[in-house]
Parts: sequence; structure tokens; C-alpha cells
Amino acid sequence: METQTNYKGLTAAIAGEEEIAGLLRVWQLTPPQPTLVLVGGAGGMNETLIAQTMTFFRDHIAPFVIENQLAVVDGGTDSGIMRAIGQARAHHQANFPLIGVAVQKIIAENPEYIEPNHSHLILVPGADWGDEVTLLSKTATVLSQGAPSLTVMFNGGQITWRDAEASISQQRLVLVAEGSGRAADDISQTQTGEKLDMRALQLIRTGLIRVANPFKHPEKFMQIVRQTFGSLQA
Repeated sequence: METQTNYKGLTAAIAGEEEIAGLLRVWQLTPPQPTLVLVGGAGGMNETLIAQTMTFFRDHIAPFVIENQLAVVDGGTDSGIMRAIGQARAHHQANFPLIGVAVQKIIAENPEYIEPNHSHLILVPGADWGDEVTLLSKTATVLSQGAPSLTVMFNGGQITWRDAEASISQQRLVLVAEGSGRAADDISQTQTGEKLDMRALQLIRTGLIRVANPFKHPEKFMQIVRQTFGSLQA
């Protein structure tokens, strides 16, 4: 039986990094484009946390993206933070570019995994979850091309650590959502001295990690976002 999906955006497959710029031109997504990268929890987020995250994205992240005409890049699947931004985009009836980067083999076998409110989906080589990490980060770099860009991390497991490392390798600031669980809390608690996670410490030592609690202090969290994209407010 054929699986149905409600996704109606544009989809294309690429073989590697060298094809990203050409694809963006075809889609008329012309750099430099201020870009927000979203990484973190998918299946590992509990219902309470998902509800909190969806509310935060609807009330804070999406309005900022709309007002400042950002593009958003994430993993494109219908779970966790990717569902949160997709549903926030739909809630506001917005048209900002929401670009998912996902492994072609996984999506070919499971088309229902696509978050339906994304505008674009880039399919990349690989066989397993996480094989998209490098090209997801590179897509954001090519798209921003000197314009401000920021990675926001909520929750997350092993793949999210790699996402953070990939963004840092591109010299992109990573804003970690304290209180969102798992990888994000390992980093935030290491920064405050509550625990010591060596992988988190390595990231913190790059100087490209910021931490704020979006649930308790949403304005402080958004202040860091605004500062990163501050030149757009001039």
C-alpha cells in the first residue's frame, strides 16, 4: 500500500556540497540570506516538553523569523523541534523558507516522515539518521554566505552533538535551550558548573556556545537571537 504524505513543497536530491549553491539558485533562494538553523530533539522529547517548545516557537521564534525575513534550515521530519517550527509557520500562515535536509534513503522508504509545512526538502546521500549532519550545516552556510546565522539547540541526542559540532566548525554560534533536556542540558549544566561533560566542555571552550532558558526567561533567550541578527534591525 502506498503511504500518503501531505507535504507539498519543493524537493530535490543532491550528491554533495558542491551542488547546494546551484540548487538554491534554482529555487530562487539567493544568498546572502540571514539563516536560523534548528537542531535537537526529535523522538526523544516527552509530550510536556514538546508542548512547551511548540508554544515558544509559535509565540517567539516564528514571529521573529517572519519580521526579519529569515530562512530556517532543519532536518525536515515531522517530530520534535521540526514539527514545532512547521506548525508555527502554518499557524502564522507564513511563507518564510523552511528548508529540511534529510537522508534520501530514509525519506524514500518513509515519505510520511516529512513535516508537511516545510517549503523545501533537500535529500542527501546516506543510509541512516545523522548522515545529513554535514550537508545540513553546509546548506545554512551557503545560504547565509556572510549574512548573520545562528544555530538554536533544543534537547537532542547523539546526532544533536554532531549538529552542534558541525555548526561550530562553520564558525556559527550555537544557542542552547537550557531546561529542554538531554544534550542541551548537558551543555547548560556544564557551563554553570552543575556537572562536567567533557564533550560539552570542548564545545564551550570554542567560545561559540550561548545558553538561555526559553521557558523561564523567553526574553533573555530572544535577546541573544536579536543580538545575533542585530544588523538586520539597523
